Amino acid sequence: MAKQKRMHPADAHTFAQIARATHFTIYFRKGPFETFSESVATIKEARVIESRMNSEHGKFGRRAAVYAMTPEGKNYIVPESYR
Repeated sequence: MAKQKRMHPADAHTFAQIARATHFTIYFRKGPFETFSESVATIKEARVIESRMNSEHGKFGRRAAVYAMTPEGKNYIVPESYR
């Protein structure tokens, strides 16, 4: 029987905050003077935009970042593992 990997308490806190987010913001830096930022209501919409930005502009290892915004105004970066 395989052992289940335990989640670190800080990761558990972050995942709980992401679950209660009011909206999500996608941020992508296209170049030194050009950035892209868009807010959407759901994580599914955010992942679609993130995927599009990464495929269109994801050169040299640059990737879009998705942030979860809580009702208190705090933001948490959404890891790739969060679905």
